[in-house]
Amino acid sequence: MSRNKRRDTPEWQWEQALLDAYYDHRWHEVLDPLYEQFQHWTAGQRTHDEMDQAIHQAHTQAQKVYRLFGEKRAWLVQAIQFDRDWFEPWVADHPPPETEAHAGAEEQ
Repeated sequence: MSRNKRRDTPEWQWEQALLDAYYDHRWHEVLDPLYEQFQHWTAGQRTHDEMDQAIHQAHTQAQKVYRLFGEKRAWLVQAIQFDRDWFEPWVADHPPPETEAHAGAEEQ
C-alpha cells in the first residue's frame, strides 16, 4: 500500500493489524524461550554460563526482529505473507477488506 494511503482506510487498518500481530508473534518467538530459561535458572536448573548463552541468543534474534521491522511498510506487508505457517491462519481470521475495484466488479 502506498505511503500516501490514509490511515482511516480499511486497507491501511488491515495492514496495521497484520503488522501489529506479526510484530507480537516475532517477539514471542524471541522472548518466550528466554523467559522459560529464566524460570529454569530461578529454580536452580541453569548455570550462569547457560543463561549468558540464552541471553546472547535472544539478543541476536532481537536484532533480526529490529532489522525486519525497520523495512518499509509495503515491503514488510508483502514479506509477512511469505511466512505461510503464520499468515494463513491469521488471514483466515482477518480477511483483507475488499478493494473498491474488486467490490465494483462483483456488483456488475
